[in-house]
Amino acid sequence: MRADLIRTLGFIRKEFVSVIRQPRLLLTLVVAPFLILLIFGLGYRADPTLRTLLVVENEESQLAIDRQQLDEAFSGAITLEGTSSDEDAARLMLDNGEVDLLIVAPDDPLEVIQSGEQAVFEVVHREIDPVLKSNIRLVARLSVDAINRRVVADVIAAAQEETETVEDPLRDVRETSALLVAALESGDRSEADRHLSALREQLEVAETGDPRTDDLFASVADNLGTTKSDPLLSVEENLDAAESEDVEAATEAARELESSIGELEETLSAARQLAPELLVNPFRAEIEEIDDAPTQPGIFYSPATIVVLLQHLAVTVAALSVVRERQLGLTEVFRASPLGTGEALAGKYVGFGFIGVVVAAALTAALVGFGIAIRGSLLSYALVIVLLLLGSLGLGFVLSGFSKTDTQAVQFAMITLLLSIFFTGFILPLQQLLPAVRVVSYLVPATYGIQGIHDVVFRGAGIEPVALAGLVLYPIVMAIAAWLVIRRDFDAKLG
Repeated sequence: MRADLIRTLGFIRKEFVSVIRQPRLLLTLVVAPFLILLIFGLGYRADPTLRTLLVVENEESQLAIDRQQLDEAFSGAITLEGTSSDEDAARLMLDNGEVDLLIVAPDDPLEVIQSGEQAVFEVVHREIDPVLKSNIRLVARLSVDAINRRVVADVIAAAQEETETVEDPLRDVRETSALLVAALESGDRSEADRHLSALREQLEVAETGDPRTDDLFASVADNLGTTKSDPLLSVEENLDAAESEDVEAATEAARELESSIGELEETLSAARQLAPELLVNPFRAEIEEIDDAPTQPGIFYSPATIVVLLQHLAVTVAALSVVRERQLGLTEVFRASPLGTGEALAGKYVGFGFIGVVVAAALTAALVGFGIAIRGSLLSYALVIVLLLLGSLGLGFVLSGFSKTDTQAVQFAMITLLLSIFFTGFILPLQQLLPAVRVVSYLVPATYGIQGIHDVVFRGAGIEPVALAGLVLYPIVMAIAAWLVIRRDFDAKLG
């Protein structure tokens, strides 16, 4: 045991010194990628605004282009640079890169709408990036929806003002209905007939008000809980019943008529008091985030960046170590010595693992220094890092079995890095990959590392079972494969 431990510790020192003596390698593998990603994270804008020019060729257009309304409609998505009446000149500005987006208003929208068609706002751009193109389509749809709501709100506001034409007639109807009830209760039939005649005249005045009043009544009935599609219909029915020769029935109908008129006045008053914007947008959404993850890309991608950098470091140094020993003929020396395959592999794991832990500690300190809190336990965080390094080192040893030169080893490491960027959830969620393609993701240790690090840093929870199983099983499988690779080298040299 003592001899095995001494030989293993000697191998640890060899690997550690071999890396320390190559500061340029550390600079290339760790510092340079980290600086590149740091600069990208600090300079990335998650929600770029589009410089936009509004084109209104027909200045006499019946569509009122109000700058404040447009700012409200397009707020946050674009920067409105101004308006133009010359579409050709505006397109030239777009071609020259002076603006990013053109919004061309319809010439005569009212005429188009009256003909039974939708008026079209034309949105013109020159983007080729599919993400930006999707953003522009979303901006166009949401902005036109905002303009539509504004137009509808103006129509409702106008209709609310026009209901004033029926307020006075309704008040007269309510007052006369009260007199009718009093006359019927006192048994004065002639007085009741006179009030009934007056009521019919007053109702006719109310019903023949502005034509849009009836539509407003119907909308109020549908939206504020009135059971009748025409609120005045119940009034007319009660008025007919009030002409009955049965005094008790007529009196009861008169009371209901008075009550219906009062309810109608209250309903109309409620409809007038509601803000037009509320009628256009009666509902809104509130988002509850169970996992309050940061929205800034620089913060969100930082832990995953550490995972990718550590994997790249471990894979590269592990692959280069075995390939260089093979090229320099050191394997023959090791084979002639009492050193065993397991001792050599253990020494490499511990030596390179120690370097990886030191680098991980430095990167984690930088992470915390930028104000990113680790919500979960530090023990879980450390477990993810250690298992990731073990899996990555094993992968590097396995890749060395396919490499005959340093160049090939570096190429395999770079391919692994590319796989890590596109197939591990670093840029896009794994759910957006087809199941057949997702298989590639689980061949890279960073996939499990990123899932685990997100659980610990952002969710503050334990590592998800699937990610934990991957983090544990991956190093075991890779260690067995690495042992076979190194054992094969030793046997080949012996032969």
